[in-house]
Amino acid sequence: MSTLKRLLVICLLPILSFAQSDEALIKKTVTDYLDGGTNGQVDRFKSAFTSDAIQKSASKSGSIIGMSVNELASKIKPNTVMDRTTRLVSWSYAGVAATAITETVYPNSKIIDLLNLVKIGGDWKIVSRVYSRIESDEEIVSSAGEVAMKATTTSQAKPAPKKKPVIDDGW
Repeated sequence: MSTLKRLLVICLLPILSFAQSDEALIKKTVTDYLDGGTNGQVDRFKSAFTSDAIQKSASKSGSIIGMSVNELASKIKPNTVMDRTTRLVSWSYAGVAATAITETVYPNSKIIDLLNLVKIGGDWKIVSRVYSRIESDEEIVSSAGEVAMKATTTSQAKPAPKKKPVIDDGW
C-alpha cells in the first residue's frame, strides 16, 4: 500500500506543480500591475500587460471611456510612491484564460478593476481591464459565494427543456 501511495504522489506531483505555477504566475502579473503603479515602477507596471491591452470604463455621463496602457503608464510618476493601498480580491483561471478582481483604495475613493488575462508563451498577461471608481465606503458585490453554494447543493436533475425553433429575424 505504501508503494502505491508513493507512485500516486509521483504521478500527481507534476499536475499539482503545474497548477501552483499558474497560480503563482497569475498573482505575479497582478502584483506587477498593482505594485508597479503604486511604487512608480513604470516598466514593471507595463510588463503586466500585452502591448495592445484595452482599458475601458464609463464616464459620469454614461459614455465609454478608455486609454491605452502607455497613456495610463504616462500618468505614473517614476520612482514615486502613490498614496494608495491595493489588494487582489479574487482570481480564477481555466486553461489559458484567467480573470482577477483588484481593489485600489485612495484617500477619497476606490478603483475596482476587473482584469482578463491570457497565458502567452508561459507568461500571464493582462489583455483587458474594465474599471470603476466607487466611493470609499462601497463594497464589491459578487455572486462567488452564491455560485459556490449552488455548486455544492445536490438536487434532483431535471430534464432539459425542449428548445423552440429559432426564427431568423434578420439580426
